Amino acid sequence: MKETVVDIPPKCISGLEFGALSAADIVAQSEVEVSTRNLFDLEKGRVPVKNGALDTRMGISSNSSECATCHGNLASCHGHFGHIKLALPVFHVGYFKAIIQVLQTICKSCSSLLLDETAQRQFLVELRRPGLDNLRRMKTLKKVVDRAKKQRRCLHCGSLNGVIKKAAAGSGPAALKIIHDTFRWIGKKGADEKLEWDEDFHKLFETNPDLEKFMKRCYDDLNPLKVLNLFKQIKPEDCELLGIDPSKGGRPEMYIWRYLPAPPVCIRPSVVMSDSNTSNEDDLTVKLTEIVWTSSMIRAGIEKGITINSLMEQWDYLQLAVAMYINSDSASPSMLSGGGASKSAKPIRGFCQRLKGKQGRFRGNLSGKRVDFSGRTVISPDPNLSIDEVAVPDRVAKVLTYPEKVTRYNKQKLQKLIINGPDVHPETSSTVIHW
Repeated sequence: MKETVVDIPPKCISGLEFGALSAADIVAQSEVEVSTRNLFDLEKGRVPVKNGALDTRMGISSNSSECATCHGNLASCHGHFGHIKLALPVFHVGYFKAIIQVLQTICKSCSSLLLDETAQRQFLVELRRPGLDNLRRMKTLKKVVDRAKKQRRCLHCGSLNGVIKKAAAGSGPAALKIIHDTFRWIGKKGADEKLEWDEDFHKLFETNPDLEKFMKRCYDDLNPLKVLNLFKQIKPEDCELLGIDPSKGGRPEMYIWRYLPAPPVCIRPSVVMSDSNTSNEDDLTVKLTEIVWTSSMIRAGIEKGITINSLMEQWDYLQLAVAMYINSDSASPSMLSGGGASKSAKPIRGFCQRLKGKQGRFRGNLSGKRVDFSGRTVISPDPNLSIDEVAVPDRVAKVLTYPEKVTRYNKQKLQKLIINGPDVHPETSSTVIHW
C-alpha cells in the first residue's frame, strides 16, 4: 500500500544550538561498550574481537566486511559510536578553562555561589534582558566571576575560599591539574582553619623535618572526582549565573568525562600490509586501547588495594591519555612515558588536529578546492584605480581568459582583439565559432 504524501512547505532554520554531551547522551548514542584492549581474535582467523576498539558493531573499514549493526557495506554504512566507561573521572581538556571559572565562582565546600542575593538578582536581570547579544552576555558572566573571586568566605557555610588556578606546567602530569590555594589571603594573625591546617602537619614534621621547607608550597589538590562531587551539588537555579542553561539539560558536571565516546571505525581505518597478514592501526585506535587498558588497571588496583601513589600515577596517565585523544597538543608524548627517549617520537593526531588548520577537514576538505581560471594577489589596492576597478598584471591577464559571446554591441571590440592576436594585450587566446 502506498504511503500518504504529505505536502509540507519548506521551513527556514532559525538557528543552531551546541552543547556538551552528558553521560546519558554518550551511552544512548553508543552501540557497544569498548572494554578490552585486544583488537583481533587470532584463533578465529584475525577477526575483530567483540567489545574491542575495532568491533564491527561500530562500523567497518574494508570492502570485504559487513557492519554488525546495520548490515551495510563500506559505502552505505557511515559508522556507529561506542563508549568507554572510565574507572575514575577525568577533566575534559576542551572545557578545562570553563571548569576553572566555575570553581572560581562557587564555594569549594558547599558548592554555593560566592555572591550575595542582591548581586545574584542584579546579574540575573542583566542575563535575562531581551535581545541580549553574546558579547554583552560574556561580559556579564565575566563580571560574575570577577565578583565571586573577591569573596574570601562563603556566605552560606562560612568556609574559606582562596585562589583557584591551573598547576604549573613544568612538572609533567601537573599540566592538567587544578589547585586551591586556600590560605592565600590569610594575614599574619592567621585564621582558625590555618591553625588547624598547621597542626595537622606538626607530627609529620617531627618524624621528617625536611618536609617543613615545602609547607609554603602546600596546596589543596582538586582532582576530577572531587570537582565532580562539587559540581553535582550546584543548584539548578545557580547554573544560569555560570553561563549554563539548566532548562535545556545543561549541567556543569558535563565538563568532566565519566564515559568517553569511541568514534566509528570508518574514520580511523586499519591499513592492511600487502606483504604480511598484519595491519597498521590509526592513532585514535591505539589511543583507545591505551585508555581501556589504563582504566582496567585502575579498576583492578582499586579492588586489590594498591598504594595511593600508584593509584595517582595511573590516574594522571589516564588523564593525559584522554587529553591527547581529544587534543594531542595539550600534552607531549614524553609526559606519558616519563622519559626523554620518546621526545623525538612522532606526535599523534587527535580530534582537534584532524579538524583544525589548513590540512584539516574544514579548510582542507570542505571549504575550497583548487580550480582553473582563477588567481589571487597579495597587494591589490592602488591609488590610481577607481572603486570599481582592480589591477591585473599582463602576465596574469594573458593566461587567465574569460569567455565572451559576440553580439552587435561588442562586435567591433572583439574584432580588434582578434587582430591583436595572442601576444599583444588585450588579445584573444582562442576563438570558437558555433554554426
